[in-house]
Amino acid sequence: MTTTSSEPLSSNYFASYTSASSLHNFARRHSIYGTEDRVVLDVGSLYIKCGFSGESHPRHIIPTWTRLQSSRTSNGEAHCVDGPMIELYDLDLMAKGNLKQLEEKLKKLLHDIYFRLLLTDPKSRKVILCESPLAPVVLKQTIAKILFDYFQVPSISFVPIHLMALLTTGMTKGLVVDCGHLETNILPLYDMRPLLPYVTTTPLAGRSLGLRLRALLLGHGRYIPPSTLHLSLAPQNPVPVALLTSDLLEDMKTRVLFCSPVKMPHEEEDRLVEYKNLSIATDLYYPIALPDGGKANLWIPGWVRERAAEVLFEGDEDEPSVVYTILDCLLKLQPDLRKHMVGSLLIIGGTSLLPGFHARLKQELLQIMKAPTESERKRYSSLLQLWESVKFIESPEESGRVFMNNVRGWIGGSLMGSLKLSGEEMSREKFAGQVMDWSIGNWNSEAET
Repeated sequence: MTTTSSEPLSSNYFASYTSASSLHNFARRHSIYGTEDRVVLDVGSLYIKCGFSGESHPRHIIPTWTRLQSSRTSNGEAHCVDGPMIELYDLDLMAKGNLKQLEEKLKKLLHDIYFRLLLTDPKSRKVILCESPLAPVVLKQTIAKILFDYFQVPSISFVPIHLMALLTTGMTKGLVVDCGHLETNILPLYDMRPLLPYVTTTPLAGRSLGLRLRALLLGHGRYIPPSTLHLSLAPQNPVPVALLTSDLLEDMKTRVLFCSPVKMPHEEEDRLVEYKNLSIATDLYYPIALPDGGKANLWIPGWVRERAAEVLFEGDEDEPSVVYTILDCLLKLQPDLRKHMVGSLLIIGGTSLLPGFHARLKQELLQIMKAPTESERKRYSSLLQLWESVKFIESPEESGRVFMNNVRGWIGGSLMGSLKLSGEEMSREKFAGQVMDWSIGNWNSEAET
């Protein structure tokens, strides 16, 4: 474990990741604290992953809309739903977010994590916080304020989750695609340095997938109320809007959806007809529990299961598809880096766990590079010759999966802590209410003074 420098936090914190130093040059030091293992946190909009450094997977993945309470049965403690499923924060948190409510929610969640799940004293363990470079700065400030003022942690190391994910592969360069819930962001890394000026993002991610699934079920799904008849003979009604809660849609995304291996034309008038006629998926009866204790079913057409994820591969100028976002990121890079990046694609994030996601993404990339439309040829002409270099660092369809995509970033943070690697840390004594803003590349004036 590293010790905190006695020097004031310098304005070149950003440079420690991007220019003068790299992960290779980080020094190993002995800790002045009695416990070596650090607490590793990955705070997402829907889930918080927590555990200790040196472990191969998070000890707990906590939904942000739940709380812990003692069970009255012999099973001990369990997660109990604390209201409907909602995001912990949104991307417009700085403009429209309720910071007081966010702070209270985070206090409860972190209290449960430290004292009921990890069973450790926060005052004796440093924290590694895996974060997205584009996460709202006010969110990072709130987390730091709670950890320092409320839990009295010794120090916090903010580390880019893309860098941590690449660390688990043993490679020093790659293009990391993080397909999460609120957005998909893409960050190139070279020699273990995040090239932050070239980060690209699109709002097409897990939340967009949920909205598309909801719309398709309302238009084409059927609700089968409790009945003694066989499901094929029971009466079928339109799906009630109130039935499609966020919890139900999230469960459906993880259980029944997959990415189709076949690309279809995106013309609006032909899309649904092609989807229905060429679907390879079977229809499904999805059981649901009603509030009164009854059991009903939803009939989900096979083509809805197969094509709901098409929203990730469609897009426009305002919300580009995941494929176009990758290509736009490559366009920003210097020409001599593009081949290295496109040959080292790493996909992380919970939404990328959809079966067939990697294969479909590769097919879309090759389709554009080998047979582009006129507009694509004009826009991506400098990338078309790279089609032979497209390769994933890890693809479940080809080489299998070593780490799950949704926890790979956390595992990298655990590995970083176990190797006693560290960049500059923010200590409790030096915290003045401000944290690193990756978008401008330096500390705010309050933190520099």
